Amino acid sequence: MSTPCPPRTIPPHLEMIAGPSTMPLPMRVISAPPFTPFPQPGFLGGVSGGPLVALFAMQAGAAALSAIAVAGGGRWPDLRIPGVLVLIAALGHVLLWGGLVVPVRRFAAATARMAAHARVDLVPRGRIAELDRVALGLYRFHPGGVSRRSSRPRRLVVRLAAAPVLVALLVLGWVVPSAVATVGGAALPVEEVVRAAGVRADERAAELDAALGRGLTALERAADPPTGGVVADPATTVNGVLAAERLFRSVAVVDRAGRPIVTAGPAFDEPLAILPAVPRVVQANTSGSEPLVRASAPMGDGATALVAEFDPRALNDVIRAAGGNTRVVDPQRATVLDSGGYTAFEPLDDPALGELVASLSPQAPRAERPVDGRGAATRLVSAPGAPTDLGWVLVEERGVAVAALADDGSRRATLVVIAVTASLALGALAWTTVTVVLPARRLARHVERLAAGDEVPPLAPQRLDELGTAVAATNQFVVVRSGEAGR
Repeated sequence: MSTPCPPRTIPPHLEMIAGPSTMPLPMRVISAPPFTPFPQPGFLGGVSGGPLVALFAMQAGAAALSAIAVAGGGRWPDLRIPGVLVLIAALGHVLLWGGLVVPVRRFAAATARMAAHARVDLVPRGRIAELDRVALGLYRFHPGGVSRRSSRPRRLVVRLAAAPVLVALLVLGWVVPSAVATVGGAALPVEEVVRAAGVRADERAAELDAALGRGLTALERAADPPTGGVVADPATTVNGVLAAERLFRSVAVVDRAGRPIVTAGPAFDEPLAILPAVPRVVQANTSGSEPLVRASAPMGDGATALVAEFDPRALNDVIRAAGGNTRVVDPQRATVLDSGGYTAFEPLDDPALGELVASLSPQAPRAERPVDGRGAATRLVSAPGAPTDLGWVLVEERGVAVAALADDGSRRATLVVIAVTASLALGALAWTTVTVVLPARRLARHVERLAAGDEVPPLAPQRLDELGTAVAATNQFVVVRSGEAGR
């Protein structure tokens, strides 16, 4: 009787030698296709870039104002001005982050999850009107529908623009009173302002008289050379005088009848009158678009004269200086020069200033007094009978606040810091409105049209930020849902 043989077993190390029908396949883990990356913020702050700039501007402005107050010995600004700005910066941070930055970031993350899992219910509704409109529009793509409660519009919602607008109003509510207090608080005794106006009037009148005299002297030297010779080349002479004296715009050699023989620069607009026999400066008109001021000097040949016409703009630059308003009137009290811009020969219509001008005489060439809360001073530009005497009177006005600001560096610096701070903060808030609020509204309108069944092309992201992520995720989700509905 034979003994049954036990079943043969294959050693484990020989199993791999088995034929293809018995060899097990190695296990492979096949992962899901990677989720298409959405645009990431191109700027580290994303939608918070504008709010960060606005808040930084306010903090830097508060620090600068505090430094000015300390450096100026506490004269100005009042420390309450930077203190209020710090409070506005803190409140602005709460408003901008709570009403704009955080909701948009959460919404972007929710839409990205929605596109990754193809589940519209991952996008929660919120209290921001534009984002809630997007969520409500997306809910209509839910395959099983949504409840009436979920699809009901919210009553208490806040627009995305509310936060930047409120912060902008806070900034304006700070900048206007601060600027008014800085300017209005700069008050000096009117007598001190009058004395300052008188000093400036003396300086401006002396400078203008010296400019006229310098031009006449240059003309005399060219017309009658120190060597005692006669000018042999008039063209070279007039070109040399015009190049050497910046106050002149035209120089000419004329005959006894006033006819130009050779001219450098633009031709004279008005004909020349009878020329004086001695070197002199004259005003050639009393009306027109600009005053014509000419200097003349007879030449050594006795038959010709050298004539130069002053540039009114160059003469106006002589009297222009910061801190006040300077004008020059002719004997008819018509304006011929004005540091603040003017119409030529406009009459001096201020009765108080007119009286001050009328009070001048060769025996009293200067006058000054308060005029309607301003400091005013008048001076004869040239001594009566001098070669440069045109009968001109210089009128200087200085406002009390303007004079104080001109003499108070702390207040001027405060105004600059206030203006720069407000400009940067308001500009950053406006930029936030353009780059965050408006794109959110476009996305809301786009999703609403899609939900209504309109055939609209995908919405292009405006920037690589959180809203760009939301736009790209919405586009992908709609494409996926449309493809599923087509099958």
